[in-house]
Amino acid sequence: MKNYLKIAFSISSAAALCSCVGMMDDAQNVPVIEPITVSYKVSAATGFIPKGGIVDPDPSFSTQGVTVSFLESATGAVTTGVTDADCVATVELIPGDYTISVTGKVENDGTEYYLNGSINSVSLVKDISKQEAMASSGLVVRPAKVGSLCISEIYYCGIAPYYFRDQTYQIYNNGNQVEYLDGLCFAQLHPNIASATSVPPVWPDEEGENNYVYGLMVWQFPGSGQEYPLQPGESVVVVQEARDHRENNPASFDNSMADWECWTGNVQRDNPDVENMPLLYAQSLNKLQWLTSVFGAAFCIYRADDGTVLDEAYYKDKNNTQTEVNKSSRYARIPASYILDGVELMPNMDILDKKRIPGFVDAGAASVGDTYCGKVVARKVVGTRPDGTPIFSDTNNSTDDFEVLDSPMIRRYGQKAPAWSK
Repeated sequence: MKNYLKIAFSISSAAALCSCVGMMDDAQNVPVIEPITVSYKVSAATGFIPKGGIVDPDPSFSTQGVTVSFLESATGAVTTGVTDADCVATVELIPGDYTISVTGKVENDGTEYYLNGSINSVSLVKDISKQEAMASSGLVVRPAKVGSLCISEIYYCGIAPYYFRDQTYQIYNNGNQVEYLDGLCFAQLHPNIASATSVPPVWPDEEGENNYVYGLMVWQFPGSGQEYPLQPGESVVVVQEARDHRENNPASFDNSMADWECWTGNVQRDNPDVENMPLLYAQSLNKLQWLTSVFGAAFCIYRADDGTVLDEAYYKDKNNTQTEVNKSSRYARIPASYILDGVELMPNMDILDKKRIPGFVDAGAASVGDTYCGKVVARKVVGTRPDGTPIFSDTNNSTDDFEVLDSPMIRRYGQKAPAWSK
């Protein structure tokens, strides 16, 4: 028996030794993956973008100082670099397939712009020299102007049971100088609802690629030029209906101190103590109320920067409205270059391919993830001014800029009301 055990142990030990030797031989035969050095250029496209998005970059627009991220598809590893004076980022990577994305802020001709963009399934398997990168266009992105005014909080989903008249929108001066609300447009964009089963609108080829967004409803702040100043740290409140909604639903809240009410004609819903926001354009008008989707709509604030007067006459001109291909309903045609801020809201974050706002205006989206839950999307605070008012995150990416909070609040985090507010 003892001899049997000794023989068995010897055989087992020999087998283990052979196995170890085999593994070492296998390990020695595994090819070593050598890293590669990749230079990648970031270019900017300005002006009209034709259908298909093929356009020559603007060589006068510098993209120096933006972050370029390389996401390796197989491992999820992320490597980042920063573009130099030649608008090229150089990094060391393992060979593979990558998603390359760009984020950052640049200044050109005294104006600040956000740059957001990405490209998927880029095969990087060998060194790319800086000279090779400079000879290519690399990733071409659209600049979006940095605006001081931003949409700081949106309460859109309503509260159970099925109460939605308390929808509330807040616009904030996140900059360092006075901004005037006079003539500023606030639009709800088409389509009202984005869903996994919906088909995105198809616009005529002559509209090009991401040159416009299309308004269902366009409201416009009154004023002749400088009647409604908004100082840094101040915000205004725009609502569907201004009242203490707890009278109708104890779980709701009081937004009766709103600055403007978006009233569409229902005499039973007008609050005479709150000024009505002028309605500039309506694709169709529900005179009961202005109801945006409790699943999440898309919004933007904009004004013309080329001297164009945006008024009712402007949108009565069919050149400033547009129909989908083979359809008759007309929507306000809003140049993307006019947009100061845009926020995409979704039923959930799994359908970003249904976005209504171009990625260079809002690279992501926000969502409370439910309906009639009473929650709100609000911008994250990234700093505080000496007077205690907040500085909000604004990177033109709502996924990063917004967080979900349990309930709405008027002028959260110490935002101030303007002196003219009633």
